[in-house]
Amino acid sequence: MRAVRVELEVRGVVPIRGAEPGKGLCAGKSRSWEMDGRTVVEWRRAISSCEACPLLAQCRIDAAASAERGDGPQRMIMAGKAYDSHGNIVDGERLGLYESLTTATRRRRDSEVAA
Repeated sequence: MRAVRVELEVRGVVPIRGAEPGKGLCAGKSRSWEMDGRTVVEWRRAISSCEACPLLAQCRIDAAASAERGDGPQRMIMAGKAYDSHGNIVDGERLGLYESLTTATRRRRDSEVAA
């Protein structure tokens, strides 16, 4: 039953439940925080979940440290922020625009490969 619950959380069918002690809400559900193949609605859901996570402060420290080392998050949601493919934070107000741009780029690239 636990695996079914996790899968339903990842798909956004049921709300993400509370974290186990010492673990973030994302623990074991990494697909929910990936940006590839997901929509802006799903990104916003992941960001909202991050903002409610008991480990948010530590996650923000970890994300900043990773970015400083040059191996920060890419194409994912981490610490309540969306990161593009270069590791830059995508402004939350522009997530819809970012989705449109990346979808158009992906379609163009896919059609060039098919040709």
